[in-house]
Amino acid sequence: MANGAGFDRLRPRVPDSTSSVRPSDPEGRRALYSVVGQTPSLGAVTIDCSSCQRTSVVTPRRLISLAAPSLHLPLIKRGHSSWMRCPACGHRTWVRIRLRA
Repeated sequence: MANGAGFDRLRPRVPDSTSSVRPSDPEGRRALYSVVGQTPSLGAVTIDCSSCQRTSVVTPRRLISLAAPSLHLPLIKRGHSSWMRCPACGHRTWVRIRLRA
């Protein structure tokens, strides 16, 4: 044991260049779990904000909480016809609500 033969079972501190272990791929994992570009599921509500120009997908329950004090004028105002709180920017503004059926 004087020559260091007792430590032969420990892994070396420097990774071996011939090993087949690959470093982690955070971009691949992020791409796997990202929701960008996916269509909303059935029953989801899409909200387009006229202020921040972002689109948010919310559940019908979340829509009710966002639209508690709101104003909807679909016959008078075309496009963004609902005055309510935007889930993306948090401001009260004109939004377009679309239900995915």
